[in-house]
Amino acid sequence: MICLVTNYPIMLKIGIHYIDDVASLDLQGKFIKGQGGFQLQILVDKVLEAGTRHVLLNMTQVPVADSMAIGEIVRAYKKVQEAGGELKLVGMTDRVYGALKITRLLDLIESYQTEEEALRSFHQQTAQKRKRKAKSEAQTASKTTKPRKKSSSVPDQGTA
Repeated sequence: MICLVTNYPIMLKIGIHYIDDVASLDLQGKFIKGQGGFQLQILVDKVLEAGTRHVLLNMTQVPVADSMAIGEIVRAYKKVQEAGGELKLVGMTDRVYGALKITRLLDLIESYQTEEEALRSFHQQTAQKRKRKAKSEAQTASKTTKPRKKSSSVPDQGTA
C-alpha cells in the first residue's frame, strides 16, 4: 500500500477497538523510521478526548520497532499519563521485546503477553483505586464528624 501524501509505502497500519473502558490500538507492520508515529499520536489524542483513560498498544503484528518507534511509544505513554490514564503494551514479538528491554522502557511501562491479561490488570487496578478512594473518604468523613473538645478559654486580662 502506498501513502497518497508521501508516495512511500505504508509500513505501519493502526486499527482500534474497544473492550469495555479500554481502547486497544492494534499496530500492524514494521514500526520504523518514524512511520506510523503521527497516526499513533492522533489516535491517542482522539481516545483521550473521548474520555477513555485505559489504553493498550497491541503489538502482536509488529515484527520490528526502531528507536524512533520507541520514542513514539514514550510520547504516547506520557500523553496518557498526563491525562490521568494508563498505557500498557501487549503481545510483543521477541525482537520488539528485546529492544524495549534494552532501553529499560519495560521498567516504566507494563507489558503483557495477551490482551486478556492486560485487560484483567486494568480492572484489578481500577478496583484497588476504588477501595483506596472509599477508605480515604471514610477516614476524611470520620475526622470531620468527631466532636471537638471544648477549649477552656481564659478571659482576656488586658492592662489598663
